[in-house]
Amino acid sequence: MIDTSKFTMGLSPKARLGLGGAALLALGLAGGAGATKLTRPAVEMAPVMPVAIATLPNRSGPVTVKGKVAEVYGDRFTVTDGSGKTMVDAREGDAMVQPGATLLVQGRYDDGQLRASFLVDGNGRIASVGPAGRPPHGPKGPGARGPAGPDSPPPPPANGCPPPPAPSAAAAPQLAPATK
Repeated sequence: MIDTSKFTMGLSPKARLGLGGAALLALGLAGGAGATKLTRPAVEMAPVMPVAIATLPNRSGPVTVKGKVAEVYGDRFTVTDGSGKTMVDAREGDAMVQPGATLLVQGRYDDGQLRASFLVDGNGRIASVGPAGRPPHGPKGPGARGPAGPDSPPPPPANGCPPPPAPSAAAAPQLAPATK
């Protein structure tokens, strides 16, 4: 038989039960907090201080730029500051994007353009123009093959020539029997 008196340190059965319950409660709280953290999306905060547009190619992660809107192209526009000019992908049009307007743009810079998540105008009005983070994969999500979806025919060859016809049985070359 095992002597359990050295493990209980002279605690009464009620105290041991209470300690065991507290330990199980702490374990459950830690496990629940971990599961909650794993199931929630990561919060990304853009820096509050704007950076110069000329430094965007050297940065990664969330950025903030401040400048004047130069041109508007649907849901994209260009912003200029004293250091340079960049294309902004707003994903959704917004009335605050007008040529000459001063905007604070928060988002991610990749592939040569700033993918905006938030726009802030001169009056402090904030517009959420797209999801934080990277855009979705392709026009219909990951796995889709182009605009027509997975059942569409394959794209044409890059050189513009049609693919060669499939060989027919009559046109197949005849092989001579192997000799030993």
